[in-house]
Amino acid sequence: MHTKDKLVQRIEQHIHALSIQIGARPTGSSANHKATDYLTRVFTENSFNVHLQEFHCIDWEQGTAALHIADDIVSVTPSPYSLPCDVQATVEVVETMAQLESANLEKKIALLRDELTQEPLMPKNFRWYNPEHHQQIITLLETKRPVAILTVSLDQEHPIPVFDDGDFDIPSAVISAHDAAIIAHKNLPVHLTITSQRKPSTGANVIARKNEAAQNKIVVAAHFDTKPGTPGALDNAAGVAVLLGLSELFQGTVPVDIGLELVTFNGEDYFSTPGQIAYFDTYNQEFGRIKLAINCDGVGLKDSKSGIFSMGLPEEYAAQVQVLVDSSERVETLEPWYQGDHMLFASAQVPTIALTSTGIFELVYTIMHTARDIPDLIDPTLIYETCVLIHAVVNL
Repeated sequence: MHTKDKLVQRIEQHIHALSIQIGARPTGSSANHKATDYLTRVFTENSFNVHLQEFHCIDWEQGTAALHIADDIVSVTPSPYSLPCDVQATVEVVETMAQLESANLEKKIALLRDELTQEPLMPKNFRWYNPEHHQQIITLLETKRPVAILTVSLDQEHPIPVFDDGDFDIPSAVISAHDAAIIAHKNLPVHLTITSQRKPSTGANVIARKNEAAQNKIVVAAHFDTKPGTPGALDNAAGVAVLLGLSELFQGTVPVDIGLELVTFNGEDYFSTPGQIAYFDTYNQEFGRIKLAINCDGVGLKDSKSGIFSMGLPEEYAAQVQVLVDSSERVETLEPWYQGDHMLFASAQVPTIALTSTGIFELVYTIMHTARDIPDLIDPTLIYETCVLIHAVVNL
């Protein structure tokens, strides 16, 4: 039998193990494999049947990047999954779609800014959401074949990339708007080097099940991978800690008529979401059995509340869930957001709940995917309360 204090302590241990002892765990990396082993061990210890759903992926090493203009050195950061390069070329500044359509970029370095760097471009082969104008930009660049691409960061203080795509084979790096203006003004050839590497690898979803023979099931999900270079405490060791805590709460039994499936996805922060695709392709024919899917991402932020929203719940069931939410002092209903593993289920018309922290959206550029995403940001008691809330929902 668990006690609150003991479970809170174990939640802290899980977050520390994932974000500090293992650390950054990009899909396919050795650290990612260590996280897979850790999750398997904990779920097994808590009497769940564990299945590893493997897939092929890229293990990307960021390496270094340097940009030289005459005797000056400009700070650059490789775009995630960029290929390496060592090129000397003139720079062509491209600010609009019209300029991109007419530009001659062959044997040049394309510097994208303004209209073309307002948001991240979805990976070229991303299945779930891929706007036509994103595809047009990528197709034009591949057709015009610059030797490399520089993009202005999406944030003034941090190098936020436009490209995050292991299927896009033009080397690219991120620079500040200030340095982009200097390059455009000097109009001199530049020397760009990127030493990143792509290596074939594998990853796996860790799926823990109990009472598998039940006609209906509830799926609770959280992704355990991270972007390179971030401890990923909020994003998303905290969400994984909810699932590990639940496995302890349900260590004995689950409701007799419900199967419980705890899915730690591998690849939410990877360009092509291979874990989500593997899960969908294998199990989508069984989605009709899912009474409810719950996704946990970015939960447990200190000095915040748990944020929740639902999609597609039957009216009576939604009312029962709302009673539980209303009885929880630190839970607040939010407007829907459409990024995250919950959309895998919601887009397939599965009743879905998404859980996060109410203050998480203010941290997207300053904390998430950076070295600042550390356990000190997390309130383990709030994660415990999230476990208790989900436990009550499962038992409705």
